[in-house]
Amino acid sequence: MGGAERSLVNFVTHVRRIQPTLALIETAADLLSELSSDVAVYSLAKRSPVPLSSDELESAQSVATTRRAGRPPGQTALELPGLLRKALLLARLARETNAQVVSTFLNRSHTIALIAKALFAPRLRIVINVHEMLSDHLERFFSPRERPFMRAFIRHGFPRAARIIVVSEGVKQDLVRHFSIPSDRITVVPNPVDLDRISRLGAESADIRSDAPLIVAVGRLVQLKGFDLLIRAVARLPVSLRARLLIVGEGDQRIALEALIAELRLTDRVSLLGTQANPWKFMARADVVALASRSEAFPNVIGEALALSRPVIATNCSPGVSEYLDGGRYGVLVPPEDVDALARGLERILTDPSLRRELATHAASRVEAFGLRPVVDRYEGLVIDAARA
Repeated sequence: MGGAERSLVNFVTHVRRIQPTLALIETAADLLSELSSDVAVYSLAKRSPVPLSSDELESAQSVATTRRAGRPPGQTALELPGLLRKALLLARLARETNAQVVSTFLNRSHTIALIAKALFAPRLRIVINVHEMLSDHLERFFSPRERPFMRAFIRHGFPRAARIIVVSEGVKQDLVRHFSIPSDRITVVPNPVDLDRISRLGAESADIRSDAPLIVAVGRLVQLKGFDLLIRAVARLPVSLRARLLIVGEGDQRIALEALIAELRLTDRVSLLGTQANPWKFMARADVVALASRSEAFPNVIGEALALSRPVIATNCSPGVSEYLDGGRYGVLVPPEDVDALARGLERILTDPSLRRELATHAASRVEAFGLRPVVDRYEGLVIDAARA
């Protein structure tokens, strides 16, 4: 249930001029229930390209939260046989469904599709959607011995795609600067924000039994999202504020975060709500929506908070965050990995009603640029252009 996955579902559900087929790398996905029933779903983890049955789709949703996190740095080479099998199956699936374009989301899917094109389907057109700061991604998820290989793969492999789409200008410049990909090969298409749906679901009731100032954070419970920093920042807020923190999401850091909450004696002020089908009903009631990430490309949660007219505080961890908030015009930016600065920013927002009103007033004008229809139409046009190229 990450930002790239949410964008993929929005694109697949709302395109009007193409007929999409969805291929999962693993038979696990949180958001399948939001797809239209006429979208065929396949899994590259199976032996043959056969659509998933209704029972398999239901199972894919139930196991999504326990799917494997991937191999640790230094062991990625062990995945190569599996990637080759998935690439071969993807090529077969493209042939059997008469697909003219394969559009990929996140780095592992780019790799599979580019291998499929290079080895099994040279006429296949690939449209890459980059949702990560890839230079940072390589530093965090690949060992020093693996990084040169991956840099070379991105530098020479990505230009073989018919289109390279990125979610922010910051991601574009990252590809140009660190991977020498020509700027004119890259198109910026931001993540779409379904304003009407978020507003509607944000109006649903939420079981929040407190009138204390409320901080809400949404995201996977992984080290990258910096929830440990946010919890420590809440611990440094004045006790007189009585501020509460709700964290919506699930992930492999849950046990560590629970231990940190207990260590800091915050069990009555910080709650881990797990995965929620409707996170927006909690965000809509927040006095501030907080993003404490260590790295982001163009985080959906900022757009969703703005769509709900909620004040935002975010760590300025990458160009995409500053880009989304226009350098601090539409939210409060603080340095990354700085717990004290985060605590000061939270206190400032929570104790200044005029600042909260100002940020809420500006929110709607900012998020209009990322509305669902114009963004999906832009993406769809690029896919159609790739098919005709």
